[in-house]
Amino acid sequence: MREAGVSFRYDAPEPSAREFADAFALLLRDRPAQLDAYTLGGTVEVFEQACARLLGKEKAVFMPTGTLANHLAVRALAQGRSRVLVQEQGHLFNDSGDCLQRLSGFNAVPLGHGRAGFTLEEVQGALRSAGSSRVRVDIGAIVLETPVRRQHGALFDQGELTRICAFARAQGIGLHLDGARIFIASAYTGIPVADYAAAFDTVYVSLYKYFGSPCGAVLAGPAALLEGIHHERRMFGGALNQAWMFAAAALANLDGFAERFGRAVAVSEDLKGRLRRLQGCSVSDIPQGTNVFRLHLAAGLDPAAFQARLAAAGILLPQPEADAFYLKVNESLLAMPAEALAGHFGVALDAARGGRHGWN
Repeated sequence: MREAGVSFRYDAPEPSAREFADAFALLLRDRPAQLDAYTLGGTVEVFEQACARLLGKEKAVFMPTGTLANHLAVRALAQGRSRVLVQEQGHLFNDSGDCLQRLSGFNAVPLGHGRAGFTLEEVQGALRSAGSSRVRVDIGAIVLETPVRRQHGALFDQGELTRICAFARAQGIGLHLDGARIFIASAYTGIPVADYAAAFDTVYVSLYKYFGSPCGAVLAGPAALLEGIHHERRMFGGALNQAWMFAAAALANLDGFAERFGRAVAVSEDLKGRLRRLQGCSVSDIPQGTNVFRLHLAAGLDPAAFQARLAAAGILLPQPEADAFYLKVNESLLAMPAEALAGHFGVALDAARGGRHGWN
């Protein structure tokens, strides 16, 4: 298997360590970076200012992980109120080790069980429940994630999102957007990222899902709310000695991302049309979806042989789930025309018909 030219496994391309190092060296030659001190100043600060402008917020702060960005946003917004409404399918509820409960004493109340989002009526019901308690409890924040990874990139319904945010504002409840993939959402909905962010007090964006950084996140919001939050970042062990390399990589990839990703989406749509004309597979979209689509193989075809043949051509697929491959669109699709990609898929289908060794 050779190095991947196109990867459908993640929201971002998969450069090898050597490829990343070479690209980063070229980047620093053209755009010299400045050191930071425990994640303060230098290129990190330049990057934070660029993100604040892009997201339409007063201030942005680098965070080493999205988990910490979400957590510190809730701590800042809740203002001593103990309940936080979250998506049952969201990252903060499912993939953060109950950090709100265990580290900060919040009661996370999950809504929208098994769905990409939840409704205003569910929020109102949670508010009534809190108000009827014998001991007064208050809802300090509502956290919304869109698109939702656990729902294969499905969007939180925009109409419900607008209703919930308006209601929360009227009630004085803090609003946080887990916008790890919000730039992906923007490419598919046409809604500018700043418009998404405007409905919320705070927003978190991932740096490695599409901006070419090995890790990192940014948290943006009002200056008064985020001023001094670097102290809490340090308290939770998130003040890296130096973070300039992550900020430099992301800063370079901010420029022109929307245009590049838009071209990748166009390639994917062309590819899906070509795949639908091949014998032995079918393609379906995720309802309310974004950059994920399903590829189903016909009965009797060998998924392992199919996957191996594509890998030999430098095209990486995720492991199949149930009866389908869930393919993710990212910038790596720009490395190969849709016609050539479809040709490789056709060869792989022939290999799958012959079993595990059908392509030899």
